[in-house]
Parts: sequence; C-alpha cells; structure tokens
Amino acid sequence: MGRKICKEIKYSEDEKKILSKCAEKRNKRIGTFIREVSVSGEIRIYDLRQIDHLIMSFNRIGNEINSIAEVVNSTRTVTKKDIEDLGKSVEYLKTVIENYLLPLKFDLFNNE
Repeated sequence: MGRKICKEIKYSEDEKKILSKCAEKRNKRIGTFIREVSVSGEIRIYDLRQIDHLIMSFNRIGNEINSIAEVVNSTRTVTKKDIEDLGKSVEYLKTVIENYLLPLKFDLFNNE
C-alpha cells in the first residue's frame, strides 16, 4: 500500500515526549504510532459535570470529620450518631466512585 498523502502536524515538546513514550512502549516509531491511533483509535468524550457534585460531597465529609474531631478534642467524647452519619456519608461516596468514576477510562492511549 503506497502512501501518497502527507500531513504536517506540529506538537509541543511535552506532546512529543508523550507520543514518544507511547510509541516506545509498543515498539513502534512515532509516525507509525500516530498513524495507527489516527486510523484505528477512538476519541472518548466524558461528561464530567458530576465531578462538581462529587467534590462537594468530599468537602462535606471533610467538614463532618473536622467537626467530629473538634468535639472529640474538646470533650474527649463522640456520639454514636456522629459515627453512623459519617459512615453513611463514606458509603455514599464509595457508591458514587464505584458507579461513576471507576468505569471511566482516562488513559487515551491504552497505557498499561
């Protein structure tokens, strides 16, 4: 198969390093790697609007932990309800991470 079409693409030094590393991992030259990814690769688009909600949830739990720590430090006691509420929040975050974040594959070049 003769290749007759040439396309010039400009990369930053950082981008070239990334491409070189990806090509090297596959024992390919950069041009071969770029061509194969361009022709056979896929582009994935993720809706990350849910991340804001997750960050707020992490912040809320952090605030709860700080509140409990303040009470424990001042009174040397913590209530069972505080621990249960914290446990529920942690379980909620665990569910969110398992359902939304773990399925995402951010590795655009299948680096393993």
